[in-house]
Amino acid sequence: MKRISLLILIVTILSCKTEKKQESEKEISEIDNAELIEIYENDQNDRKTDNINWQELNKRDSLRRVRVNEIIALNKIKTAKDYKNAAMVFQHGNDSTDYGKAVRLMKKAIDLDSTINKWLLAATTDRYLLSKGEPQIYGTQFYKEGDEPWILSEIDTTQITDAERIEYGVETLAEQRLQVIKMNSENQGHGH
Repeated sequence: MKRISLLILIVTILSCKTEKKQESEKEISEIDNAELIEIYENDQNDRKTDNINWQELNKRDSLRRVRVNEIIALNKIKTAKDYKNAAMVFQHGNDSTDYGKAVRLMKKAIDLDSTINKWLLAATTDRYLLSKGEPQIYGTQFYKEGDEPWILSEIDTTQITDAERIEYGVETLAEQRLQVIKMNSENQGHGH
């Protein structure tokens, strides 16, 4: 009887250790990629300054995209945050290939974590559509040429409802129109 009890105790202890080891390995595999976090933060910090040198910024953006592609190829992108951080880098790309990749990365981020902020998927989708000569659908993209006033880029208002815009963290159509007015009144106040 003592041997059976001892055997049961040993099996129980070993199974607990195995279970804890599996939980620990799972936790390790779900840690956000520190390099992607740094790349994302650098991407964002580069845009927080006044008087951005766009030529220099474009060079740094290009280098970031190269590195993120390498990280993806090495299969070192695992978590929803990893996918979101990578998507932001490609959101700041040059063409529909970059923007399309950003859309795919954000969709994967949302698949992994449905609570993640979905605004970036709306923005990458709009930028992707505009890069292909199609109208945006959410209304995240504005532009200004020279001294001309800000305008909302062409938008197909029939594809997405205001309720869907709100779900994706995007302003309603009415709020977007007010945003354009606000952006232009701020520019006039600065003598632009």
